[in-house]
Amino acid sequence: MPTGTTDTPMPAAQAQRPPVTPLSRGRAVLASEWIKLRSLRSLWTTALAGFGFSVGLSFLVCSSFQSRWHTLGAQAQAHFHPIDISLGFLQITSLFFGALGALVVTTEYGTGEIRGTFVATPQRPLVLAAKALLLGLLGFGLALVTVSAAFLLGQSRLSGAVPHASLADPRAAGAVLGGALYLTLTALLGLFLGVLVRSTAIAISALFGVFTVLPVLVNNLPKGLVWRHTVPYLPSNLGFSLWHSHIEFLVRPMPAGSTLALYVIVTAGAGLALLRTRDG
Repeated sequence: MPTGTTDTPMPAAQAQRPPVTPLSRGRAVLASEWIKLRSLRSLWTTALAGFGFSVGLSFLVCSSFQSRWHTLGAQAQAHFHPIDISLGFLQITSLFFGALGALVVTTEYGTGEIRGTFVATPQRPLVLAAKALLLGLLGFGLALVTVSAAFLLGQSRLSGAVPHASLADPRAAGAVLGGALYLTLTALLGLFLGVLVRSTAIAISALFGVFTVLPVLVNNLPKGLVWRHTVPYLPSNLGFSLWHSHIEFLVRPMPAGSTLALYVIVTAGAGLALLRTRDG
């Protein structure tokens, strides 16, 4: 009787299964994260609230200037910038987008779903990269629609003797794109901050403190060397540089965008480091 081992035939289904490659794994993670993202009701509610706030505030502010233009003094009229006036809502809308980004990850931590995500995909950096990529694309689309709609509606209220602008004006188009970039980077900052704190309430509170409270506090400091090298580089003031007419103490738009992106990268690095070392 012959001796030895006999190879067991591989099942046909297993033999035909395509090999897992980094590309196929990445596509699978993106598909999974997109399903979760689009089904997150709090995200769409926050985006809708931000849109309504932005459009409504732009409309009200521009309507106010239109109705009382004849009562303004010559100096106020000379320093009137229609683009800045209709985009002033961005100082608050950034909080909506920061919260939107935080919700992408803190909701999973709140429900415990994040554990299942990491069991299905142990490559945690890949999960975080997929969330950031999808949020960046979706966030920019939502931001561009929000800023454009608010700008157009606001400018439609400025007519006659009141200076107004259109998107055909390169300065206006640049301000709208800058505002959309600002909101997108804020959303990504909120995402990575959410990874750090794993709590929606704490993440939103931190965003509120950094973007709203901190600028007010430090702006009252003596405007010396320290002030000039710190205050203009706060995230909110960097965002201000991306859409507002240039003010003397502000950073120019290009370095402002790069510095704000650096904030996002540093926060992402810190979040990734914690994501690798702690449990779900």
